[in-house]
Amino acid sequence: MSPRQNTSIYLATAIAGILLSLWQIAGVEQINHDAVYYLLAIEGDSSAIRQIGNWLFYSRLIDWTTALTGLAPEQAAWTVNILLDSLTVLAFLRLVEELGGTRRTLVWAALAVLSLPYFNDNRAEIIRDHGYWAFSLAAMIFYLRLFRRFAWKDALGWNLGMFIALLFRVEALVFLVLMPLGLLAAGPGGLWKAARTLIPVAIAGLVFSLGLLFSSGMQNRLVDSLANAGALLQVFTESIPRKAALLRRGVVPQFSQGMAETTLYLGVIWSIVKDLISSMSWLYFAILLLRRWFPAPALPHDYRRILWIYTPLTIVVLFIHGAQHFIMVSRYTLALALVLLPVAVFSLDELHRKYREENRSGPVLAALMLGMLVLAADSLHSSSTPKAYILQAAEWARTNIPDRARIVTDYHPERVSWYSNRNSGKQLVFQRFRPGKTRLVDFDYAFVRSGGKMEDSKLYRILSRRGMKPVARIEPERGRGVLIYRLKPPHISQPASATTP
Repeated sequence: MSPRQNTSIYLATAIAGILLSLWQIAGVEQINHDAVYYLLAIEGDSSAIRQIGNWLFYSRLIDWTTALTGLAPEQAAWTVNILLDSLTVLAFLRLVEELGGTRRTLVWAALAVLSLPYFNDNRAEIIRDHGYWAFSLAAMIFYLRLFRRFAWKDALGWNLGMFIALLFRVEALVFLVLMPLGLLAAGPGGLWKAARTLIPVAIAGLVFSLGLLFSSGMQNRLVDSLANAGALLQVFTESIPRKAALLRRGVVPQFSQGMAETTLYLGVIWSIVKDLISSMSWLYFAILLLRRWFPAPALPHDYRRILWIYTPLTIVVLFIHGAQHFIMVSRYTLALALVLLPVAVFSLDELHRKYREENRSGPVLAALMLGMLVLAADSLHSSSTPKAYILQAAEWARTNIPDRARIVTDYHPERVSWYSNRNSGKQLVFQRFRPGKTRLVDFDYAFVRSGGKMEDSKLYRILSRRGMKPVARIEPERGRGVLIYRLKPPHISQPASATTP
């Protein structure tokens, strides 16, 4: 393949990816939940910094972009995301090319990575995972080269890629330390490769340890993770058995303790598989499973060995996270999905090659292309559900609530707070209602979620028992919205409400 042909494919794919990002961003009505923490962290908000574990590189990257371009924080964040997502797409093409892909293979690779609905849905999400996906995938290119033949530039490229990925997500530390050990499976000289690849990690670890030794009060997510590493055993010896006992007592009393624990573990495994299918898409995951019918003989055997190293390691990391928090979302599995996706790409390319050489029609290939069109159409449809009442509740707060008032709420305090205070000149304090811990006498107003089963809201039940009536109802979405209560008498200087109780 000529360099010019390579460039045209890369350029067309990058442009298509940017257009997809702009399309998704254009449909955003409210920024996502986590975005508020990253943007408030730029302003030095202590609670937001604490919420993101003092892991501030992504926020600082947005802040630097704001200073450089003059854009508002949201626009700066989307600009950063566009650049990172473009790097992800281009790194994926480069990985496929490094695996020996032809021009036709690269075309299939471009179509596959651009048609991932979950990846495209997240283009407008302000989350640090964008950087983790981009740099962990770029690092995999250098790892593949190391697996074949050691070179210092590739060792440095691998380490640099994973070090930068670590600035976005601390999980990268596990791969940074353990993936070089996978080079032991690279054949003769594997031990030598692994040892030299780990040298930058050892140097960085020494510098970091010295920094901890001579600094006071150094606290962030990485330090916490390292300090709590020994506590992981308690997850399986204390936390899981305790949850299993609660499961037996409240749901399945006929289960033994062992059966209850096994059920929880199977639930974690299922959540990983389910989210991997979501991030990889049903079509490409099916091709991955049906390898007998969709072979990929052109996929190099060394990459297959790498997958047998990277995949179990990723699953272990995800399993520990799931057992700790019982929270799994597809963005945690997307890095694995992108590394597995070349298998589907080479399978599609092989199927295409057979039909061309045999000069016959390809019903299976046509069906697969139709499936890719369905995925592409799904990628143009934003899966996020707009919550109009967030903006309307924020507008009501800006108009009717005096500066520095305290509001307790049981739903979306971060986003309502962001839009209430942005460009308003006010500093309204929103806090989430915590049953048994929150004292209503400390607050001036209450924002209560409405719609569905209102009796499920503990805050609503407390206010109803006290005979309180809302001073405003914001319900633009068929009964779903916010009820606003005044908990303290208004000050004389408070503006009159523009809303009828």
